[in-house]
Amino acid sequence: MKLSALVWLSAGLALPGMAAPTPIMRRTISSSLLDELDLFAQYSAASYCSANLDSTGSALACSAGNCPLVEAADTTILYDFDESNSFGDATGYIAVDKTNELIILAFRGSSDLSNWIANIDATLTDLSSICSGCEVHSGWWSAWGTVSSAITTQIESALGTYSGYTFVATGHSLGGALAAIAATVFRASGYTVELYDYGQPRIGNLALATYITNQNQGSNYRVTHSDDIVPKLPPKFLGYDHFSPEYWIASGDNVTVTDSDVDEVVGIDSTNGNDGTSGDSTSAHSWYIIDISACS
Repeated sequence: MKLSALVWLSAGLALPGMAAPTPIMRRTISSSLLDELDLFAQYSAASYCSANLDSTGSALACSAGNCPLVEAADTTILYDFDESNSFGDATGYIAVDKTNELIILAFRGSSDLSNWIANIDATLTDLSSICSGCEVHSGWWSAWGTVSSAITTQIESALGTYSGYTFVATGHSLGGALAAIAATVFRASGYTVELYDYGQPRIGNLALATYITNQNQGSNYRVTHSDDIVPKLPPKFLGYDHFSPEYWIASGDNVTVTDSDVDEVVGIDSTNGNDGTSGDSTSAHSWYIIDISACS
């Protein structure tokens, strides 16, 4: 079914039958972790830049000037993909970073946020092939399916060529949802994947959120900002839950983020971060340490 954001947000946060929230721990992050969040925000930002699509063999670049750490590294695009004409808009790249010894799988976010929010297909579909009782957003699962085979082949090749490099999945907004799904699938197949996503919407039910939280083949860095509307969607009353932990940036838009501005919030469906804010901002969705979608 398709519901508008207004209808979704008109419901309360706790309804009969919802799982009780897990205990919450909140603490400020280290400056070294902030550096990592900054780096992978820039890799996510690069997925919006048209120069990085249909550019296999080239170095990553950001015409908006918002990914200087990426541009300073020794990078090569190994594979790019664009399914922007199909639902889910699975678009992005695989790149190697020889400076930091990384293999990056990055997914682009939606190019039209307002239309995307208004028309998210909130249907859940069975994902018991991954974990018992798990359900995932049907549209994003289908979007992953349009590119999964080719991406898997390319990642296997890259990991074989660059032995010992760290495999990272990243993305912003819709791209964050696809990155989370990709990381979950790769981990279930035995790969170790570090997940860094920004402004990610909820992707599945409580069983899936619990499964992702407990996966031990890589860490989860689910970053939110202020009262960004997108991580609050699809809403919990439709059966959606967020995995833990969350890294909540409490500072405003267009300001330099410091380590004291970012809290690690531990607990599935915590309201101690983004979900506990009263506003529903779209402008907050663009500022994730950098102007993350400036190339779009």
